[in-house]
Amino acid sequence: MHPAMQRRRHRLMIRRTTSRSGRRKGVTTALLVVAISFVALIGGSVLGTGGAMFAAYNYFAADLPAPNILDGIQLPQSTLVYDRTGKTLLARFECQNRESVVFRDVPKWVVDATVATEDKTFWSNSGVDLNATIRAFLANAAAGHIVQGASTITQQVIKYAGSIKEAQAKVSAPSPVPSAQAQAEAQAQAQAKSVVDVCKPPELAFLSGHGYVDKIKENILALQVTAAYPGRAGKEKILETYLNLIFYGNGSYGIKAAAANYFGLTDLRKITLAQAAFLAGIPQQPTTFDPYQNPNGAKPVIVRRNQVLDSMLANNYITKAQHDKAVATTWKQMHPSRVSSILKEPQFSFRVEGEAEQILARLGYKNPAQEFRTGGFRVITTLDYGLQQTAKAEVVKWVNQLKPKNVNNGALVALNSATGEIIAYVGSVDYYNRKDPRVQGQFDVAGLGRRQIGSAFKPITYTSAFQSRKVNVATMLVDATTNFGRNYIPQNADLNQHGPLLAMDALHYSLNVPSVQVQYLVSPDVTAHFAEKLGLATHDYFMGQDPGLTLTLGSVPVNLTLATQAYEMFAGRGTIHPATTIREIRDRDGRLVYSLDDDGPRPLKPVTPAEAYLTHWILEGNTDPARNIYWGVTSKLTTRLNGGGARRHAGVKTGTTNNFRDVTTFGYLPGSIVTGVWMGNNNQQPMADNLFAATGPLYLWHEFMNLAINKPWDWNGKKIVPQTDFPEPSGVTMTSVCRWTGLAPSPACGRTVTVPFLDGTQPQTDDSWSNGCLDLVKFVREQGRPDPWATAAKTFEDRIVNGQWGSSGNIKDPNADPAKLKYPIAPIPGERGFPALCGVRVATPHPSRTPNPKRSRGPGPSGSLPICIPTRKVTCPPQPGATAAAPSDGTGSGVPITLFAIPAIAGAIPYLRRYLARVHRR
Repeated sequence: MHPAMQRRRHRLMIRRTTSRSGRRKGVTTALLVVAISFVALIGGSVLGTGGAMFAAYNYFAADLPAPNILDGIQLPQSTLVYDRTGKTLLARFECQNRESVVFRDVPKWVVDATVATEDKTFWSNSGVDLNATIRAFLANAAAGHIVQGASTITQQVIKYAGSIKEAQAKVSAPSPVPSAQAQAEAQAQAQAKSVVDVCKPPELAFLSGHGYVDKIKENILALQVTAAYPGRAGKEKILETYLNLIFYGNGSYGIKAAAANYFGLTDLRKITLAQAAFLAGIPQQPTTFDPYQNPNGAKPVIVRRNQVLDSMLANNYITKAQHDKAVATTWKQMHPSRVSSILKEPQFSFRVEGEAEQILARLGYKNPAQEFRTGGFRVITTLDYGLQQTAKAEVVKWVNQLKPKNVNNGALVALNSATGEIIAYVGSVDYYNRKDPRVQGQFDVAGLGRRQIGSAFKPITYTSAFQSRKVNVATMLVDATTNFGRNYIPQNADLNQHGPLLAMDALHYSLNVPSVQVQYLVSPDVTAHFAEKLGLATHDYFMGQDPGLTLTLGSVPVNLTLATQAYEMFAGRGTIHPATTIREIRDRDGRLVYSLDDDGPRPLKPVTPAEAYLTHWILEGNTDPARNIYWGVTSKLTTRLNGGGARRHAGVKTGTTNNFRDVTTFGYLPGSIVTGVWMGNNNQQPMADNLFAATGPLYLWHEFMNLAINKPWDWNGKKIVPQTDFPEPSGVTMTSVCRWTGLAPSPACGRTVTVPFLDGTQPQTDDSWSNGCLDLVKFVREQGRPDPWATAAKTFEDRIVNGQWGSSGNIKDPNADPAKLKYPIAPIPGERGFPALCGVRVATPHPSRTPNPKRSRGPGPSGSLPICIPTRKVTCPPQPGATAAAPSDGTGSGVPITLFAIPAIAGAIPYLRRYLARVHRR
């Protein structure tokens, strides 16, 4: 009980067992009572007793409230939070643990024990017990200070009811609906608040602070209230209010909560006589008589219980046999069962609390945080409790499997993209693990954390680039070591250079260098504004981190739930439904005050369906083994739980951060579920340096998604999710382009691919070929790209022409200067090599080699190298395909490399004949 509540309770009882008030106050009160009585009597004899009493009555009653003070009173009542079915209780939020009960449901023993203890004349008095008042007056006068009180049940109810009604004011004008980001930040702030901040002690100021004047007014109002609620029904109304209002210790307000918290009784009608007398004796000194707080345990309250039983017997409420049996009942025989706080899904429930406060604020509640805990609301959430248990089990399973790689924490958020409903929410691997700094389980990573999501941010950059028309799916980029200024020289995760490729290839295989080029072309500022439209974070937040071009690599920490929400733009065909935890809220009377369908957050439309389709088309390829040979098999989802059936049109993207501190995966099923996964350590401790997202959270994502869509759950109407798709929308045209340049086909470009374009953005005809080879430098310059990009392109094509596919320097040293290193060259996965490139052949003098007439039919070019032929003992480096430039160290001067292909092959024939002869001799 709050200290203020305890003090008020003791004052209401007029300090039956204490002597706080001084002699002066007791004497003053006594003299005043005498004086008033004398004036009334004398005035009555002179002017007529009725006139004098009426004048005194009007004087004190002039500013009293209407006597129907109990009408419409709303006692603080616990708010209950349920899962989406309304059957599983997730949490109980309260400042005062209270469940109201109507009088007809209160057992007779509870009524009789309360009346016998608190107000023996309750059923017959007029709200004031005159005899008790006289006894108290005499006792206090004799003692010189207050030693005995005379407050009736009616007077106690008036104090509480009047104070509560004064505090229950609402503002009329609702607050404006905040943005999705503002809502998320407000929820985070609400989650971070403590109960102490919200549950401030109630100010019971009604008829308080003016000594004898307020005491006289209290007596007058008690008379008026009794008259306003006449007869047996009126007395029952007063006693019902008292039983719902009074504090019983152990965090229990009201008789129903007390019965549940002390004895585990959910049905008050099952209470025993001993239990009823036990509870009736507590309110006099709730802290002293709380067996869970008193050092002497239940002994003091058992003594008090027996006093109540004695009073019940003396007032003929029970028989002697009933009295003796109840007195003989021990504490253990009363079956004590202390109820702990109900909190099944803590982190999700706290998020519900934050969102509910925002809703109540918009509805006009003056103090929404306190109203949520005292308003007795019934909240139906979006959580699928069964799927939630699966999500938690999967997070625990995969974190445990990856512990050898120093993975100790994980989080998961699953949304229904059609509604924004959060259907599963795991804030940490173990909420109750407070000791391990790598876990810090009570910190909600999903709701409160901001972590880097690495390359999982790239789809946001690419979509912003597509929307701004700065880049299209087939924009050619050159993946080569590039200085972007300020000596920023990023490298790919595989430390390879992949040369000419299309934007779709760069996003498919999460290549950093071309993605930084895309970020340059669209600009970080445009992407930051775009991310704000997704509700991910504000533009100022992004740019305030000064990310530069690293924005596309996920260098700015963001929230897991909001990042998952951002991926809704692909699942929702351009529409984002802000993440929400609440389906409906009903007040204590069962009235619907909020529903998601009617009052929920407005959908966001940051992109057109056509713009969203371009990125989806790429991300869907990541779950198709035919389009992504790296992780298409791992990511593939099907229409059957066992992996059979048709491939689903899901999209997915992983992310790994620098120093391996965070690994993430975000993926979705069009028109259905979106899931985001994070793994790492809460203290930022790095994981193993060979743990990438594709070898960690991707497996967790895939396994959870498979279970979520291929088993019947409440969130989907107890049905398996049917096959869904993101069909090609209007505004998109599938167009054939050159495989290497992404331009409209020309006779020189060779192989073509068909990719989606926004209408009006189809490319011009390819003219990037010179003398049968692709001139990367010419292409880069014609596109108006920076000079360092042209320098990188030239270096790359020269290396290809001169067969310099390997690396030099310690490329794995994070402190090495990238400008002084050569990174290895490899085609993108699925390609056998590169097109013929127009590099410059470097002359390297070598001494003449004397041909061996026995093993060679003709001399090869000076300095030519033998072709590597793989055997069981020899592994060759990646070789270019049929159209690729063959490695060679011969001389040349800007002549297309294709001219050297024939002599290079001819020069290799003697080495081949020698090798075959050696194999034959073996």
